[in-house]
Amino acid sequence: MNGDVWVDGRLAATLMRVEAGVEFSYTEDYLERPGRAVATTLPVTRDPVRTFAGALPPFFAGLLPEGRRLSVLRRSIKASADDELALLLAVGTNLVGNIQVVPSGTVPPSLVDVDNSAHIDLDAPNLDLRNVFTEVGNPDAHGLAGIQEKASGRTIAVPIGVGTIVKVSPPEFPRLVENEYSCLKAFASMKWGRGHVVDAKVIEDSRGMRALVVRRFDSNGTVKYPVEDASQLLGRYPADKYEVSWEELTHGVLAVTTTPKLAARSLALQLAFGWLSGNGDIHAKNISVVDYGRGFEVAPAYDLPSTVPYGDMTLALPVMGNREGLSRKRFLAYCESIGLAEKVANDVATQALAATANLGAELVRACAFDARRERDLLRVLRRRRQHW
Repeated sequence: MNGDVWVDGRLAATLMRVEAGVEFSYTEDYLERPGRAVATTLPVTRDPVRTFAGALPPFFAGLLPEGRRLSVLRRSIKASADDELALLLAVGTNLVGNIQVVPSGTVPPSLVDVDNSAHIDLDAPNLDLRNVFTEVGNPDAHGLAGIQEKASGRTIAVPIGVGTIVKVSPPEFPRLVENEYSCLKAFASMKWGRGHVVDAKVIEDSRGMRALVVRRFDSNGTVKYPVEDASQLLGRYPADKYEVSWEELTHGVLAVTTTPKLAARSLALQLAFGWLSGNGDIHAKNISVVDYGRGFEVAPAYDLPSTVPYGDMTLALPVMGNREGLSRKRFLAYCESIGLAEKVANDVATQALAATANLGAELVRACAFDARRERDLLRVLRRRRQHW
């Protein structure tokens, strides 16, 4: 089966199976009356892009779910691991951003109609979160990636039509919901973090199980906004999300944003907060840009849990060649390398220090970690602050 690629509700391109691979090309109508490019790495030209061995271009591969959700999807549609086009078609009506990918010759549903069968009232007194993931469909018809198991819903305890992500703590990451919520609140407490982090709340079902409900930043309920993560911007496959440096990521983002100085400040803020909060999973798919009509800007910060309690003590991406430690001196050197003024860089560091001053204690209170996790968390965060 081949695919049609729609941009902002208009047929723009095709993904066709060809000998030994898949070919992406824009339609003749789109070439004659060009609209927005599918992606920064796929400009509107007559030149087709061909990939091999079942792979899609990196932008499309980056739209697929990851981890266990990808494994479940493969089993559900009985697709081989290397048939990325089949996987994309299974989740293509509700991808991150303004792109939809559907079987050739079909028209994608409107934003309002996407997954209209998932009527989930998260305020219901008899809510059972175990059912949320089955109620939104199986296979999961949403291409959303991240560390936690996620279910995407429509019209669920938020303003009608606004998309949300429901996240629960998987067994291998106990209390991850409470962990991330605490970190999101801390990030929002910063002057330059306020309004630049996803909106979220914690809910509890009738059995006492908790979930994090996150409002998606790529939609206002009636419009989907273009989004690309740093891995897609760099033309890298999801498997390479840990194989770039912070400097590479930064320059990739700054190259497409309309206000590079503000983007540089935002990236520096996420790096500083991530280090001081113990988040070792800020990889190239956890930084994105979004276009709300003003050109690309750094998207609200998301996926912000402290990973130290789960044994992850290093940076996901190296900064100035090192993943092991990030002193204030090296952080300021990074800021200088990306053109951030020294005063701004120091203000970023000061805000991140203030926002995380009591975060360790708050995480211990909210997450009720065992003695070992509590000890490791407090020790690591205290040591990091000593070098800032």
